[in-house]
Amino acid sequence: MSRTTAIATVLVMSVGVLAVLAYARTEAQDVRGPFVGSYAATLSRAQASARGDSRLAGRFTLVLGRDGTYSVSNPLDGRMNGQLTALGDDRLRFSNDSGCTSGGFERPEGGTYRWSLNGERLTLRLLSEGPCTGRTDTLTFPIWIRR
Repeated sequence: MSRTTAIATVLVMSVGVLAVLAYARTEAQDVRGPFVGSYAATLSRAQASARGDSRLAGRFTLVLGRDGTYSVSNPLDGRMNGQLTALGDDRLRFSNDSGCTSGGFERPEGGTYRWSLNGERLTLRLLSEGPCTGRTDTLTFPIWIRR
């Protein structure tokens, strides 16, 4: 390989790395809204059974970050992390979920949910989701209380 070819290769690789870094920066976003914050909920065994899975009885947590990330946990699946996007019209997109991705259930557009806030109580309702039922159950079963 000539010196000119080597320099050109390094430049192309450098530009590629910069493009990847720029893309990563655009993925993170500033999310604003009254829903941003930390929440917790507890489902009794009877409540979890009524929803279809008694193994979900226990404490749930949800953190909706201003930095465009979220983390959520439930007693069955543990903690999962992903990307949060505010879509307007009281809708949120949850995507790149670590649990959905590791199970092969994540779809490129993630899941879309309608949010409503009544005082300190946040409710999430399913609008559109792929096969990632774990995310749906975790987000929609509880009524979240701000911590």
